[in-house]
Amino acid sequence: MGTARGSFKARLDLGGAGWILRGVKPFATGAAILVFAFAFHPLRAGEVVTAESRGYELVWSDEFDGSEIDAAKWHTDFASKVHPPGTNHEQQIYAPANAMVRGGQLVLRAERVARGGFPFTSGMVDSHEKFSQRHGWFEARMQVPAGKGLWPAFWLLPVTYQWPPEIDIMEHKGRIADRIWMTLHLPQPGTWRPQSTGGEYAGPDFTAGMHTFAVEWKPDALRWYVDGVQRFETRQPTPDVAMYLILNLAVGGDWDGAPDAATVFPAELLVDWVRVYRLPKKVSGSSSSSLSPSRSGEEDDEDEKEEEITSGSNFGRSGSLRGARDSSRFSNSGSPLNGG
Repeated sequence: MGTARGSFKARLDLGGAGWILRGVKPFATGAAILVFAFAFHPLRAGEVVTAESRGYELVWSDEFDGSEIDAAKWHTDFASKVHPPGTNHEQQIYAPANAMVRGGQLVLRAERVARGGFPFTSGMVDSHEKFSQRHGWFEARMQVPAGKGLWPAFWLLPVTYQWPPEIDIMEHKGRIADRIWMTLHLPQPGTWRPQSTGGEYAGPDFTAGMHTFAVEWKPDALRWYVDGVQRFETRQPTPDVAMYLILNLAVGGDWDGAPDAATVFPAELLVDWVRVYRLPKKVSGSSSSSLSPSRSGEEDDEDEKEEEITSGSNFGRSGSLRGARDSSRFSNSGSPLNGG
């Protein structure tokens, strides 16, 4: 992350019982001053849920069963438009050759190979101009690499190139094997700095095997799931714009620092599959499906906006291609915050 966060809500797992910690973290350019407003609430044991059990239907996926990346679904050479080289003081250049399919999995490979003035190359894929959706359920099954300075991420950006918003479904620090971060970044008046709400989840060693990371995106709430169990939630107005998918493996930067001598290269982010779901359309003026309660006694709003799915070019919708040319949003200090 390139800046101190605005606000956050983190979940702590204590012997199987969950608690919510709420706090405020003001923006700062140096050492951040952390101010907590403590409000601990016991969480009910979460059941394992799936998109289907929540009433969603599959609309887009990639199981990576072919011999190469499906060009109808992903870019491998779009990274400079998403995140210019050096953003967040990252040390990699994204190269199409570092994104590949192997053994039924997407492989994003970071190597200690210098290029363009940077000491590392790595891989990124994104679905811009291929697929985007507003609202729904987005998930991927992945194994993240171990090692200080490795920054894998699964995230969403708007097709309009207006940043923020940004939804970070999963971010990981290679030096902390059992932690993942989940964040929503929203605009706030008078500054390019986002208002950020996020959670940190301490779980198993995510570098030791595959895990499923998902977000359920509704007009008034976001819920994050790890292996089917809800691990974080924010209830507030969410981005009202179609967003596209990004998977990448950054190296170095402000998030986890530079690699050290113990970080092994090449390092790989492995992705078993990526799937996107939506709620069925309403039929004859009645809802064909509605979400089940998120927790006992809490009903979701049934006045759900219809999800918007788009394929192909989105440049005619609103906004325009800015990339690195708009320094207010895509410079080292004002870019999307993920390791892109």
